[in-house]
Amino acid sequence: MFQSDKPESKTSSILGPELEIHGDVKVSGSLLIYGKVFGNIQSNGAVRTANGSEVNGNISAKDATIGGKVEGDLEVEKKVTLGDTSLLNGNLKASILTIEEGAKFDGVCNMVKNTQPAKSES
Repeated sequence: MFQSDKPESKTSSILGPELEIHGDVKVSGSLLIYGKVFGNIQSNGAVRTANGSEVNGNISAKDATIGGKVEGDLEVEKKVTLGDTSLLNGNLKASILTIEEGAKFDGVCNMVKNTQPAKSES
């Protein structure tokens, strides 16, 4: 199905291509979306949207990889990757941003530092 090149990353929930959700989604782990979500998504892990998927709502997560269509704001703690098949219509807030050639993005981007300050030794 969908494999990551990082063996330590695990997807805890998958929304298949036949699935359409009308309402908010909250997941404690990572989420992989092949279908359609009409509502906000909140994840304590990573959110990935596959080519052909659709999200109409805001996404809040630690990491995000967008391959489908997202109509809403994206607020990510760490890294966002907009893949070559992605379409993002909304504002984006993240620490790290990668935009692949072919990605479409219409909105305002705000690059923020990690929310946890680095500890300095005295």
